[in-house]
Amino acid sequence: MKRSLKNRMAKATGTNYKLNKKIIRLKRSWDEVEGIINGSIKKKYK
Repeated sequence: MKRSLKNRMAKATGTNYKLNKKIIRLKRSWDEVEGIINGSIKKKYK
């Protein structure tokens, strides 16, 4: 059975709700940064 990111995070942080929210917010913003970086690299090489 594949566990989701939220489940793994909850187990790692001891199901601390506020900490889970902060981690998810951080991950979302990092995903946006990666998308911008990867998008600009792909445009450069086209």
